[in-house]
Amino acid sequence: MLLGRRGPMRPPFNVVISNVAGPKTPLYWNGARLDALFPLSIPTTGQALNITATSSDDRIAFGLTGCRAAVPDLHPMLGHLADELDALETVVGL
Repeated sequence: MLLGRRGPMRPPFNVVISNVAGPKTPLYWNGARLDALFPLSIPTTGQALNITATSSDDRIAFGLTGCRAAVPDLHPMLGHLADELDALETVVGL
């Protein structure tokens, strides 16, 4: 809530995109290698979608969290994200 206003205010945005950079080398716990990271965020009031990217050991993982009322079906968005990542890899020669 901003000063001078009563009641909760909606934020001026409803999508948050963040990148959490991790280590560039593998991580281990008691000798076991960390194979994957699963980014997760908690939507706040007025937020429709959160996209978080986490990198580790030259790999990147994406997590999408959304408000069910605002984004009732995230699954197609995941498919579009995968398609565009494939296209990007093709363009850069991976």
